[in-house]
Amino acid sequence: SEEEKARYYEVNRDLAVRAAQKARRDGVGQFVYMSSVIVYGDSAPVGKRKHITQETLPAPTNFYGDSKWQAEQALRKLADESFAVALVRAPMIYGRDSRGNFPLLAKLAGRLPLFPDIDNERSVLYVENLAEFLRLLAESGRGGVFFPQNGEYATTAQLVLMIGEARGRRIRLWRGLNPFVRLAGKLPGRVGRMADKAFGSLTVDQALSVRDFDGYQMYSLEESIGRIYGSSL
Repeated sequence: SEEEKARYYEVNRDLAVRAAQKARRDGVGQFVYMSSVIVYGDSAPVGKRKHITQETLPAPTNFYGDSKWQAEQALRKLADESFAVALVRAPMIYGRDSRGNFPLLAKLAGRLPLFPDIDNERSVLYVENLAEFLRLLAESGRGGVFFPQNGEYATTAQLVLMIGEARGRRIRLWRGLNPFVRLAGKLPGRVGRMADKAFGSLTVDQALSVRDFDGYQMYSLEESIGRIYGSSL
């Protein structure tokens, strides 16, 4: 709704700018804004690839991404020699009790014996890796645009397999389900969007993620899933 849309801009853009303005007035030296790779638009459709490099320009495709992008542009104007603005363009963040796509995958891993074997790739970020990155960023006092992510890309099928194994369930990947996923991705409306969101590809060049800070990618994808579910894979 238009009311919901206005709320996104009020929080993601306007509130962030007001907070940064107050921080600068009060003598804070660094302001960190949690943005998102959504400023580059949605993930590629099922079967396609989308890879973000240094040359990729932001091109949001919905009001969530646009509100983040507008906030980034407004915050940049506040930066000066004594006030650093750090923009963190994070991919999907996951961890214990997280929201969004990850708990949906966990639910599927707990119920389905078979899962599509779609060959997609996603940049993801474990919350403890994010916390370590933010510690390093805060200690540096630096500004700029940053792209934290895990040291490896994930596939949707890989995530579901690891979650199932960590929870003591065996799931079999079956390519026979792949045509149904591709068909769903071609459907208009919510079904198509959800298929692309779950099985599409969106990766950030790993070189962007280690050029500024090293050592924050403490846990691999496999290790992180084990930590979330209290077991060692």
